[in-house]
Amino acid sequence: MTDLQWDVVVIGGGPAGYTAAIRAKQHGLNVLLVERDELGGTCLNRGCIPSKALIHCAKVWQTVKTANQFGVNVVGANLDWDAMQKWVSRVVQTLRRGLQSLLQHHGVFVVKGEARLLNPQRVHILSDGNEQTLSVRAIVLATGSSPIQIPSDPHAPVVTEEQALFLPSLPQNIAVIGGGASGVEMAWLFNALGAKVTLIEMLPRILPIMDTEVAEGLQQALNRQGVNIWTSTKVTYISAQKGKAIVNTEKGDLETDLVICAAGRKANSDGLSEHGIALNANGSVFVDEWQRTSVPSIFAVGDLVHGSGTAHGGMVEAERAIWALVQQLGREPLMSVPSNSVVPVCTYTEPQTLSVGLTEREAREQGVEINVVHFPWRANGAAMATGMTEGFVKLVADAKTKRVLGIHILGADAANLSGEASLIVTNGMSVEQAAHPLRQHPSLSEGIKEALWSSIGLPLHITKRPNRGRM
Repeated sequence: MTDLQWDVVVIGGGPAGYTAAIRAKQHGLNVLLVERDELGGTCLNRGCIPSKALIHCAKVWQTVKTANQFGVNVVGANLDWDAMQKWVSRVVQTLRRGLQSLLQHHGVFVVKGEARLLNPQRVHILSDGNEQTLSVRAIVLATGSSPIQIPSDPHAPVVTEEQALFLPSLPQNIAVIGGGASGVEMAWLFNALGAKVTLIEMLPRILPIMDTEVAEGLQQALNRQGVNIWTSTKVTYISAQKGKAIVNTEKGDLETDLVICAAGRKANSDGLSEHGIALNANGSVFVDEWQRTSVPSIFAVGDLVHGSGTAHGGMVEAERAIWALVQQLGREPLMSVPSNSVVPVCTYTEPQTLSVGLTEREAREQGVEINVVHFPWRANGAAMATGMTEGFVKLVADAKTKRVLGIHILGADAANLSGEASLIVTNGMSVEQAAHPLRQHPSLSEGIKEALWSSIGLPLHITKRPNRGRM
């Protein structure tokens, strides 16, 4: 790091931040990336990646316990939490080293330290006890978010969704507060590993941003698996009693060994308003369609903009921001409005959930006349072959134009269908256009095609077009 003027300083090395840095370098800009902790941010180190690694371990354990139905008799298998933690550590460290090499390969200069804005053209860096003030032409803020805390006794056994991934041992009883994606995944994970889990959600149902039928279907599945779910329940306080937590709610109290707080996240935006950067009511940074803040040379991406978002959504925002930044530094006009990418949302439970595009409720609220169909996984050969037939594909299409507005899935491996679903919805394909490409047989991808066929009245592997035949 030298005193020369940097074209771009990116503050924050999570998925949105490192994407911005790489894309800026690929456009020929002189880029500095500043990260105060570990590269990869929350997602790689304390969120997406370690949680999915642990969830995979839990699914392996579940497979072992049910292997006899496939003719595999397992004797003496046991669950080793410490070994699972070692697996998670290996995965995280491998990806972190890969990211370090990737940034080095692209020529991005990386500094581990604290970055502080002085003004739109000056950034103060504190790294290894050394301080330096740099001149910059543009700044990309990607400082992420932090877990929201619920009022609690300091002696109560309460952890965040991040800390829950690295527990020293498995508790017998766990209460998870928050029925969003993270909370639902935590509930499924620890229930699958043998804990008695109670999931508490303030709203009438879990996964409130997802399609209602998909969310209700998952709630039923979790109930069958043994998760106790309290909806329409507000937690007021968490007290401590003899080493246990007492979750105080408006409906009564719950005693548990551990509380996992997954009640949402807040943007890491402290101090930004002092520099004229406008904030939304929830503390997230206000941006325009190009990710520009109220200060023209400062851009913001990722959770900082949403309070809580997705890694892949933040990466798209980073690409959009850098394109606009390059145009701006080159004094080129921003002639067109960027395309609004459809951001898929999923949970890595069992069964998984996926939501892409408009839900049925959202489409009806917009006054669109829609055609809604379902295709059950029990009619899919690939699902039958693996014994994972719970759930369905739900398709929402414009009844007049036949355009596919939304694809929503409950079922095994639904997340890996997000690319196909996003391609269809983002490109505004009609049902006929989306149904045309040939899918591998047998495959789960055929489930989407079957739903498309049903939407035009030509079902193949179901005897009728089901309007509510879900499970």
